[in-house]
Amino acid sequence: MRVNHDLEFLTAKNGEQIIKINNYFLHSEYNPSKEAREFAEKHFKAERLNLVYGFGAGHFIEALHKKAIHGEKIIVIEPFLEVSCELCDVTVINASSENEIRLALEEQISVVDNVNIITSPNYDKIDNKVYIQVLSAINKKLNSDFVAESTHKHFNKLWPQNYLLNLQYILKDQSVIHLSSKYTEPIVIASGGPSLTKQISTLKQIRNNIILIAAGSTVNTLLNNNIEPDYIVSVDGSEANYNHFKDIKGCKSKLIYALYNHYLIRNVFETSGYFFAVDQEMIHHMQKFTDESVVYVPGGTSVANYAYSLATFMTTGPIAIIGQDLAFTDNKTHADYNKNVKTLEDIKKSKNNFVEVDGYYGEKVLSDYIYLTMKESFENLHKSLGKERLIFNCTEGGAMIDGIVNMPFNEFAQEYATSIKKNKEVEKVNFIASENKEKVILELKKEDKSFIELIKLLKKSLNLLKSNKSTKSFSKEILIKLDENDEKIRKLSENTMLHMAFNVINLNIIKYFKPQKNESTKDIYKRIYEQNKMLYAKMLEETVDTKKHLDTLIKLLIEETI
Repeated sequence: MRVNHDLEFLTAKNGEQIIKINNYFLHSEYNPSKEAREFAEKHFKAERLNLVYGFGAGHFIEALHKKAIHGEKIIVIEPFLEVSCELCDVTVINASSENEIRLALEEQISVVDNVNIITSPNYDKIDNKVYIQVLSAINKKLNSDFVAESTHKHFNKLWPQNYLLNLQYILKDQSVIHLSSKYTEPIVIASGGPSLTKQISTLKQIRNNIILIAAGSTVNTLLNNNIEPDYIVSVDGSEANYNHFKDIKGCKSKLIYALYNHYLIRNVFETSGYFFAVDQEMIHHMQKFTDESVVYVPGGTSVANYAYSLATFMTTGPIAIIGQDLAFTDNKTHADYNKNVKTLEDIKKSKNNFVEVDGYYGEKVLSDYIYLTMKESFENLHKSLGKERLIFNCTEGGAMIDGIVNMPFNEFAQEYATSIKKNKEVEKVNFIASENKEKVILELKKEDKSFIELIKLLKKSLNLLKSNKSTKSFSKEILIKLDENDEKIRKLSENTMLHMAFNVINLNIIKYFKPQKNESTKDIYKRIYEQNKMLYAKMLEETVDTKKHLDTLIKLLIEETI
């Protein structure tokens, strides 16, 4: 909704149009074009996404656009005027609410963009409430991207080992395709937020009437309350996640896991398990090692996001979410008996990037940007998977999850969890068929040969870079050889698990080696040289490290120690 303000369209001394809002001039009264050129010279940053608050009469945007000689994208947030712009690579967001702006920024800014924030003159003074909304939307978007990037970097070193060593289990486990619409009974997703503690009593009362899914480490709180879930979802590849599971004994719950999950967790559970893909790019690779149909499950930055998607996949009945606080309810991070539980005071010792969000009961609650990214993942998943479903947030505390209907857990229990559930599970014999194992070993050995060839090619490319004599340009001969190697690397990697890892490395390299302002020929050469050197070195490091895990898996399969 457009906010009403006192607008005046005026003419500057040089004849150009200018605008005044709430008695604030947005441009020079004398020469707005000259002012705009000086403004652009000071504030524009080359090879960045330039995010501008305030379009005004367009003078600043035109001047910034003229500086964008490398095709830099310019995004303008304009909350007071209905404007459009036909300039190439300029996008205008006509919105004044935080939510509208945030949704638009999600579409326009990616995690690899380096963002330069610019405020047009006097836009920060026109309406302080709108200005706070704009800043909050920008801040939340950039912090969310930072959290996503940091999470990805953290797990980038972990996933090859976990992925490969989890391949041994998909020979004997089932795809989640077998759980598709398996149930009509209600599913309750239990997450580990502080509010879970108060739901334990009701959960015990209806335990035999529901399918219970535990989101990751939540299992410890449930087991300590003598509640055994039907399924446990786990996707985290860290040792810390394994520590949540390693002491569990005799649990009959079934593990639903992504292959990025810590590889030792699967052996904790004696019952049959179910696997799924969290990345569509890896489905083809996984499919080479199983006759089961591999299913992609959308998620987010939290295991509970995946549990939500799986619940919508598994039942046609109602779904309740409990313990999903996404905030520091009762000044705690988790429910009792969760090994991650900390007080807010503990958290404040190590960080201070907290944010207030709308709470479950309409009040403001304290959260942080990690929780915020999880909350947004829930909201996005609900838009695509849950809009026509009976899905309720029964947490009764924490942050509001926009779009999901709130309902007290007791009401959910009384309305939907009134009949004893049926046991529909079909067990699969837990063994590795020798013919399947031999097929997998053969595929893995082919991949190993590709790794050996990739290592040779990457070393050759690094040596080619070092052999270039000039400090200003690459020789034609070296460029031809590098291009030939690049094509061979591409073809070899795209049929291995390294394809996705190389894509991530490429994105990171692009982000941190962008052209700078007023580069000399020597500067350009140095940047491109260092960019390619790092690219080949990172790819080589990834290939060598991953080959070690691949060799371990082949040995395990041959010796049948799994």
